[in-house]
Amino acid sequence: MLADLPLEILVLPPLAIAAGIDLYLTLLFLGVMPTTTWWSDPLPGALGDLDSLGIMVMLGGFYVLEFAAERSPTATLVWNVFHTVIRPVSGALLAFLLLDGQPPLVIATGAVLAGGLASAAHSIRSGASILRWLVSSPGPHPLLTSLVEDVTVLGIVALVVDQPNWALAASLVTAVGGSYGGASRVRAFVFAVRLGAGRVFQTLGARRRAPTEEVPRWVRTAIEGDAVSPGGGLRGSPVGAHRLPGAPPFVPGWLVVRGDLSIFVFRKRKGVGVVDLSVLHAMDVVESGLARRVDLTGPSKARACILLPLNGPSAKSLRAEFLPT
Repeated sequence: MLADLPLEILVLPPLAIAAGIDLYLTLLFLGVMPTTTWWSDPLPGALGDLDSLGIMVMLGGFYVLEFAAERSPTATLVWNVFHTVIRPVSGALLAFLLLDGQPPLVIATGAVLAGGLASAAHSIRSGASILRWLVSSPGPHPLLTSLVEDVTVLGIVALVVDQPNWALAASLVTAVGGSYGGASRVRAFVFAVRLGAGRVFQTLGARRRAPTEEVPRWVRTAIEGDAVSPGGGLRGSPVGAHRLPGAPPFVPGWLVVRGDLSIFVFRKRKGVGVVDLSVLHAMDVVESGLARRVDLTGPSKARACILLPLNGPSAKSLRAEFLPT
């Protein structure tokens, strides 16, 4: 059945996913291919137009810029936010080149599909990238992660020209692997954007917790009558949580304080979840360029953390709350 599909349709998803992971390496490799002796067949559609020396130099420059930008958390965030627009647009333009000569409806449909796939791949990858900088859990070195991403992209693009069926299969495996925990990574990326905005506008907001009347109704409703939240006034702060027990790998929510009790409240697919933080042990409060982080461990010694924007409670108040002397 796959053999009956036009080559351009068959390789569209692999190229879109590769572009979402690493746009400039994908385009650069496509541009270099016709100049080598490894592939004798012409590239499908109008992709051969990418072999211009000027285009390849420009793509190589952007690849180096991206590699350099992802060596620090702030630059990583700024670069990836900027590319939330560039990636889907570039995916759509890649589809226009690939489907050159096809009927207009096929081109339009392919452009929408390619833009969506590139955007999804970029968002999941960006979330994973920013989490490495934000959370306390040990993770792979950024250079190793970049190497794995580059090898994946080069492998997919090479298969596009040499073995299109295998390219589609490899891209599907990559998509399935990325979708595992993908929703949490996308949430982490969106939350990181909010952290960046909080850093920019931190001088406009007082470092305090929201009083009871400013805490969202769904949060107040979730803890009314809860055994872990006895009566009394409450204060809250919007936060992000990583690897809390009973919660997704990463999820935004509210850190609510009532008396001496701290509770994390978050939305889930069916209703609202509540995590009693008293069962966790606070290790430290760390301030980075984007957030204030409360490092926690559970009974099983698994590491978790809560992230607060810089215009939220100060590190001093968080230490007083979580690390009482």
